Amino acid sequence: MGKTLENLIRLHKYRVDEKRRVLGLLYGELNDLEQKLKDLYAQIANEQQIAQSMPEQAMFSYGRFHQRAMLIRDEIVQAIAQKEQEVEAARDEVNTAFQELKVYEEAEKNRKKREADERQRKENIEMDEIAMNLYRNNQSD
Repeated sequence: MGKTLENLIRLHKYRVDEKRRVLGLLYGELNDLEQKLKDLYAQIANEQQIAQSMPEQAMFSYGRFHQRAMLIRDEIVQAIAQKEQEVEAARDEVNTAFQELKVYEEAEKNRKKREADERQRKENIEMDEIAMNLYRNNQSD
């Protein structure tokens, strides 16, 4: 029974680690998307400054740039929303796997406690028996 629980604990620790790794990757992807959005906003601000400094050239190019930037922004915002859902689902999986691991760890802890209690009980019986034999031997002398 003990080996079985130890194997289950090891398996569940591995699963928790794997799910945490996946969650970490998803967080990295989310951060990348958020950085892309920040970079896009910085690029828009830069293009606006250029357009203000050269209004005659901006009439032709800034409008198209702005339209394309807004499409890209919408795509990135959508991707962020989807990635946030994936992160939330992965976080739930990590929590579930962690709870399962804790159940097995608690069962193993209880098993070890029962074994220790049983060993202590047997030792007490042996000690009582030794004491009784010593007492009997002292009484017969």
